[in-house]
Order: sequence, then C-alpha cells, then structure tokens
Amino acid sequence: MTLEVEVNGRVRSIAVTPLGTAGAAGGRFQLLVDGVAYEVSAKPTDLGLSLLFAPSGRVVDAAVTPLRGGEWLVQLPHVNVTALVDGRSRPRGGERAGAGEGAQRVLAPMPGRVVRVLVKAGDDVALRQGLIVVEAMKMENELGSPKAGRVKEIAVAEGASVEAGRLLVVVE
Repeated sequence: MTLEVEVNGRVRSIAVTPLGTAGAAGGRFQLLVDGVAYEVSAKPTDLGLSLLFAPSGRVVDAAVTPLRGGEWLVQLPHVNVTALVDGRSRPRGGERAGAGEGAQRVLAPMPGRVVRVLVKAGDDVALRQGLIVVEAMKMENELGSPKAGRVKEIAVAEGASVEAGRLLVVVE
C-alpha cells in the first residue's frame, strides 16, 4: 500500500510492505519513507495503532481517524498529520471539485473540547485553511477547510465539549 502524507505543505511518499503474515491482530512491516527503510511491528488499539520500531525499540502510539475524500487524520505524539491513501490515484486539492460542491460540513473527528475558533461566519477561507482547534486525547487538532469558500456557520463556541460527528463549521 502507498500513502502520501502531507506535513506543513511537504508531501512524502510512504510504501508499506508486510513482512510475513499480517492480519487483524497486527504484524511486522517495512516502511519505505522517501527512500529510507524502517522496520516496525504494528498492533491495533482502540484509537488506531501502536508501532514498535526495530531495532531501536521505540514505541509510538498513533490515533487514526477517517476524514473525507480518502484522507485520514493521524495523531502522533506532538504532531498531527493528514494522510491520503494512494493519493496518486485520487485527485487532490483543486482537482477534487466533486468534494467541494455546495456547502461542506466540518465534523468533529472524535470526542473532545473546542479550544479555539479561528474564523467567523462570513470569512473567506482557502482549501485546508485552519477553521477550528479541537483538543482530544491531550492533543490539539486543527481542522481545515474542505474547500475554498466562505464560512456560512460556526455551530460551536470555544470551550464547548463535542462528541464525534458533531457539526462544527459549514463552508459554502
């Protein structure tokens, strides 16, 4: 499987190859990140994956939340990234016109608390521009605009607790 991961505007290609048998209980994998190989053991957790890097023995827990358009929010210690699975076969950015037609609803990807609202109703926003920051699992997650447009509605206030799937912002 190939993933494209964008961090701060830089796209990285990651190839994941099973080493032996992999299944629902996890397995061993080789990750090829921009040409550099890593060997990891992965196990599913309630929120995503626990990764053990060989030979260093470093363990990293990652919360994984599906978004729209084949994208995933991956929350790692001290950083959140948006990953697009096999992005070479899916249109990205402005080419994704079908995903941006009409009003788009930004929903809470998991339960948490609204820390900051970065825009107000009537603001013009760019694709992926930060709209709202939700704290979940002691990490702040900035949720971006699914399209370029205008903020139609802010459905929550700072400090509000939100459940997964709750409407946060509408962009038209």
